[in-house]
Amino acid sequence: MIILRMKNLQIFRQLSGYDPCTEKYAEIYYNRPDVQKALHANTTGIRYKWTACRCIRSTDLQRNDRRWLESLGFSDSVVPVTATRYSLAQLKLSTKIPWYPWYVKKQVGGWTEVYEGLTFATVRGAGHEVPLFKPRAALQLFKSFLSGEPLPKA
Repeated sequence: MIILRMKNLQIFRQLSGYDPCTEKYAEIYYNRPDVQKALHANTTGIRYKWTACRCIRSTDLQRNDRRWLESLGFSDSVVPVTATRYSLAQLKLSTKIPWYPWYVKKQVGGWTEVYEGLTFATVRGAGHEVPLFKPRAALQLFKSFLSGEPLPKA
């Protein structure tokens, strides 16, 4: 019975391209001290481990609300877009570039709005883990983030 399940799982992986262990691999990788240092992550010394899915702790928000909000557009698609946009409006930041669609290979990759000191971006059709479900869009998002340039309008 166990062998049959393993074979079915292997066949499912081959047909779908989905590996159910992906989240586990990511958790191990993102909790490595060298990876966190390279990504400038966990600079505040949070004592619990990074996980793919967890509830946001209220203590995280109290540390620095603006820093937390800055990371939303690039890290967590579980937070609803409408709620995030409402929260951003409460900051009363001046808008540098209004809400617009951004593109990857002539297709809409998502939508974004650039504020003074903050960019909020969404990825169209992405699951919870953008690089897993939309790797091209994730790469474009990351390139734009690293270069400090707005996401492409065409």
